[in-house]
Amino acid sequence: MIKLKFAQQSKTVIYNIIKMTIMSQKDLILNPKNWSRIATLWQRLQQSFRLMVGVPDYQNYLEHMRKHHPDLEAMDPKTFYRYCVDARYPSAKGGLKKCPC
Repeated sequence: MIKLKFAQQSKTVIYNIIKMTIMSQKDLILNPKNWSRIATLWQRLQQSFRLMVGVPDYQNYLEHMRKHHPDLEAMDPKTFYRYCVDARYPSAKGGLKKCPC
């Protein structure tokens, strides 16, 4: 019972900190000059979280293919993700594979 109450208070404190931070920075956040920076930050945060849970980044793969293998055709997104899942969790019949990302 005490742990639940502490957890609820912690959530409230975190929520209030986030709210105060946003409110104190609203002039910067709402300024159109900063929208591209915020969009870039958001995209990089998404990419970081996906990589943390093991989801490969298709855009980095495409960029790598353009730079280092211009003569080869890049996989489509569905094939790329399937290949990476198979590489991460190999089946009994296949050996360990390397993800192309």
